[in-house]
Amino acid sequence: MADPLFVILVSGNPEGGDDGFARCAWLRVAELVKIFFRDRKKTGAVVLADTVLRFIHFDCHTASVGIYEHDFAKQKGSVRDPRASSVHKNWKTLDADFETEHGPLDTAKDPKTFVEWKAISDKKAAGSTQALSIVDVYHSVRKAPAGSVLELSIFSHAFVDGPVLFNTSAGTGNRRDPNDTDGRAAIDFQPDMGENGAANAHALDEFRNAFASTGSFRIWGCNIQDIVETIPPGGGSVKQRCLIMSTVREVVDAAFTRQIRRGGATATLLRASKLAPGSTSLTLDMDAEIAHEREIQSDPHAGHGFTPFPPDRLFEIRYDETFTNHDYHSFFQGQRAAAGGFAKTITRTLSDVVKFVASETVPSYFFVAAKALKTVTVVGGAPGTSAELDSAGQQIIGPGRLDQAKFFSKFFQISITDPDASVQRHYAFLDNKGDAVKSIEDLKAHGLP
Repeated sequence: MADPLFVILVSGNPEGGDDGFARCAWLRVAELVKIFFRDRKKTGAVVLADTVLRFIHFDCHTASVGIYEHDFAKQKGSVRDPRASSVHKNWKTLDADFETEHGPLDTAKDPKTFVEWKAISDKKAAGSTQALSIVDVYHSVRKAPAGSVLELSIFSHAFVDGPVLFNTSAGTGNRRDPNDTDGRAAIDFQPDMGENGAANAHALDEFRNAFASTGSFRIWGCNIQDIVETIPPGGGSVKQRCLIMSTVREVVDAAFTRQIRRGGATATLLRASKLAPGSTSLTLDMDAEIAHEREIQSDPHAGHGFTPFPPDRLFEIRYDETFTNHDYHSFFQGQRAAAGGFAKTITRTLSDVVKFVASETVPSYFFVAAKALKTVTVVGGAPGTSAELDSAGQQIIGPGRLDQAKFFSKFFQISITDPDASVQRHYAFLDNKGDAVKSIEDLKAHGLP
């Protein structure tokens, strides 16, 4: 019997207490079953006609771990409940009593051995309302058989710092706070993945080696908020972590989307298949962008979680303040209008814009993951994009943020097309050869010619 293969899915805790993200996870199961069955006879196929593929689901909504085994020889390319109408009935509980229906598994390859279901169960039994952490997921991947994980997908809210399972506090420093359940760009992809002790000395290598050569790590949430350590709207002298609109989103909107809609010679250059010269001059209406940010601060859907800064502070944060995780000041240069106030429009070259977007991409979760994991394809929302649910209930980069994805693809030469999918959802692919990582780092250093 062939060594077992796994797909690991995580559904974050949604607002409102529904099971929306759990539905996304099951829709992904149905999609992957179709894809793998369709491709089972292709040269190099990992999933074959007689493969039993095991899907592991970390469900924050119920604080449980489930398993679904798909036998392609018998069940072919379809699953029951393909529209995810009753998702919780589709999973068996993974616990000490679980027995595979498809022959015995070696102890080390049995998911009830390497998946951290017990730690989650114990925390839930103790009354924890946040019994499941991304660390449980990381540990389970690390202990999976080498080369066995075809995909790790996280369906949740997300932002520049990573996937949000329960929206916990980040803590301080470069060590994982044991009460923090969420992904952290600056912590998670160190050699020890932010955890102390000899058992974690090779954590990142273990995590990387668990993936198959064709494996992918997918983050399905948004990338439309920036973290800034600054004085909050209430004032005071202590800086706090605050959230503002992705500045990449605003710059790309001003430098690309609005230019194309306006038409004219610049729009023609930006639309062309050949890249426009880096020296192309662009006038950015930052006043319009800040005004839009103010509008959506009060929108419970589009602006949830934004810190309600007034306009002058939103300009000041970007134009005057310096941050270790942002390149705002180099781009905006504290620019003032003739009357002395913040310059509401600024002129920058296309190369300046691309360098800024690259600089802001480098500290983001999906880039840090791709650079550290090297041989694993990492897929996530391009900076400035937000995810929404399509008509089937799956997460997708919707039309309202597609220009940001197109900009990223066009000027960074990074695919937003999934070669296997029948439905394109426009997430950015950072490949397992490191070409995308190199492209972003080169553009950060040199911009466009």
